[in-house]
Amino acid sequence: MGQVAPQQAEQVPTERGAPELDRLFHEVNLLRLEGYYFCFDPKAAARRAGRQEFLQPITTSEGRVERALAIEPYPKYGYPSTVAYRVLLAITKKLSDYGYPVVQSVSFSQRELAALAGRRSFGGKDAKDFLRAVMQLKSTEIWGSFFDKDTEEWRLVTFSVLTSVIFSGRRQQIRECVFYLDPLIVRSLNSRYAFCLNFRRLEGLEPIGIALFKHLFFRFSHLESRARFANRTYTKDYAAICAQWLGGLKPLPYKSKILQEQLGRHLEALKAVKLLRSYKLEKNKRGDGFNLSFVAGSGFLEDYRDFYRKLLQPGLPFERALDEDTVQKPLELVRHFYEERYGPHDVDELVFSSKETALARSLLETRSFEECKDLVDYAIRGARSRDFDLQNFGGVRLYAAAFAASKEKGRQRQDKEAKGRTETAEARLRDEYERFRRQELDRIRTRLSADELAAIEQPIREVLRQEGVAPIGFDLLVRLQINRALEERYPIPSFEEWRAEGRA
Repeated sequence: MGQVAPQQAEQVPTERGAPELDRLFHEVNLLRLEGYYFCFDPKAAARRAGRQEFLQPITTSEGRVERALAIEPYPKYGYPSTVAYRVLLAITKKLSDYGYPVVQSVSFSQRELAALAGRRSFGGKDAKDFLRAVMQLKSTEIWGSFFDKDTEEWRLVTFSVLTSVIFSGRRQQIRECVFYLDPLIVRSLNSRYAFCLNFRRLEGLEPIGIALFKHLFFRFSHLESRARFANRTYTKDYAAICAQWLGGLKPLPYKSKILQEQLGRHLEALKAVKLLRSYKLEKNKRGDGFNLSFVAGSGFLEDYRDFYRKLLQPGLPFERALDEDTVQKPLELVRHFYEERYGPHDVDELVFSSKETALARSLLETRSFEECKDLVDYAIRGARSRDFDLQNFGGVRLYAAAFAASKEKGRQRQDKEAKGRTETAEARLRDEYERFRRQELDRIRTRLSADELAAIEQPIREVLRQEGVAPIGFDLLVRLQINRALEERYPIPSFEEWRAEGRA
């Protein structure tokens, strides 16, 4: 706790002749999926056939996990590649121009779509390529994990980017078209699960450059908003970039080939638009691959300032992340500690220290807000039980491991209790069925004449005598055999049938 000295505003470099600000809203789930959904090598895309399956790394509240992801193109149209990538970029740009609330359909004129998709016209081969790309977006199925911003839960879903398309044209030329997006994407955009890019910076890039631009701006912004962007440098494994960002682009074994034949011109283009100040390709520590390090440029800093620092994008996720994840929730958590420790009316004028909010922020990175509140309550109770004076929020960290162990122990106890309840209920149900079965047998016996019963009983007694069954228990065994014979002649529902019929 204590007074916090006002911090000096960060100086963001100003670039002469910076591109005009032109916002492009991009749904975050689509960014995570596009590196698998599109193949940025058209020749490799032509060779991909059938269902493609991946393990996609995802960061959840439980930590870093791998989730199954599958992309299944329709054989007639093939795997989505660079033309489809540009068409989707055009669609998202037009939706951005429409503004909020996001609608499900978006329409284009021929000239408008050609300009946005980087084409001069849509006649002849261009029209065929365009039609094929659109049908790839419509017919390619995605099975994967989709984050729902409203519920803050991951869901396993299946969908296509486009649900329907309408074209209008003359002969080989498309004059007008309408696209209908999957409602899942539209709902996510309207939930503000998106981030903002400056379209003017990326519109002249090639598809690989655009993909790198989007992923790097997203990563830079995420780190910048959380004050975890040391030297504004971001490093990622080169092979992972090829697999996760660039549609399974084949990793090359030599540094010279990577820079001269594959990524070099795209990285230089990112420097030209000022997203990057510099980049470096180096051998990794194991010596079996490469790492790419990216240093954010003045263009990123300007766009980040304009979109998020100046709050020109009210309600969008990075503004909300800046407001909720890095400010609101950490402060609420620290305040909860002091309210529980000293009472709600004694903390109104407290100014929490930056170390306390930094600790709260780190706790919230791996736990939900409610879990963090439970940790705070656990720490306060634990300190009081030991007559220890937990004076400030920093002491909560001392109880994190014990809290996790206690939570796991509680979960195991609950699982054991639930299992015991299930077994008890099952035993009770079987007892009820046995009573039902005996009642049914008694009912059958009462409906049979003495001669009918004797006809069943006599052969059973004869067989048991021939087998030499001892007199003790002989009559009981006879009765059991009679019951079995009655059940064969007059079927009684089995336990499973009896339960399914709802007789329990």
